[in-house]
Amino acid sequence: MIEIHRAAVLGKPIAHSLSPVIHNAGYAAAGLAGWEYTAMECAEAELPDRVAGLPRGGPGPGGGRAAADHAAQRGGVVGCR
Repeated sequence: MIEIHRAAVLGKPIAHSLSPVIHNAGYAAAGLAGWEYTAMECAEAELPDRVAGLPRGGPGPGGGRAAADHAAQRGGVVGCR
């Protein structure tokens, strides 16, 4: 069974982002089966709830949620632009 790893770029608007194309191509080139990268529409006001809804765990120290918590604290949620 292949373990699924998910990552995403969040923003509004986000449909223009090439991040999913670039990341998914990199995953494929590196032979990383089960890795998925997507774009998720999310306004700044929605970010705290979106981050709170992310599962803990994932690749890297602390997992995906920890990285999202850190980004939310350092980004738009605290007023930085």
